[in-house]
This record gives sequence, C-alpha cells and structure tokens, in this order.
Amino acid sequence: MRYQEDYTGTKTEFAEFIKKAVPELFAGRLTVEGKTISIPSDVTLDYKIKYDEDAEGGSVSIKVSWDNPNLDLEIEEEEEE
Repeated sequence: MRYQEDYTGTKTEFAEFIKKAVPELFAGRLTVEGKTISIPSDVTLDYKIKYDEDAEGGSVSIKVSWDNPNLDLEIEEEEEE
C-alpha cells in the first residue's frame, strides 16, 4: 500500500518540517495519511540520496527501503498446503 502527503512552503518552512519529521520518524510517531511509519530494526536497510537538477528545476530525495523477511516464509507455507 502506498501512502503520500504533499506540502508546499518556503525553504525555512521546509527546514522546520524536517526538524520535526526526522525525530518523529525515529521515535515511531511519524504518520502519513494516518498510517504510522515503522522502520524495522532487525533487517538491513537500503538507503540513498538523490539530487537532480536541470533548466526546469531540481529535486532532492532521500529513500529508505527494506525487504520483508517473512514474505518468503508466507509463500513457502502456501505452496506446501
């Protein structure tokens, strides 16, 4: 399931947003569309930062992803039945 919230504002407003969002994320209290974000502590995380700039504008993205270790177990259980 994909959740997303969009914001607009000044550089100062964005800085305030980040200052609040990052601690909330690591405290397990950050929500997106009412869904609490939970980053697992028992799996390897893949994370990257991306910067893109051209004549039309630019963007900066930070992405964190991980595999669900229980996914393979669920698939194997279904196949055995």
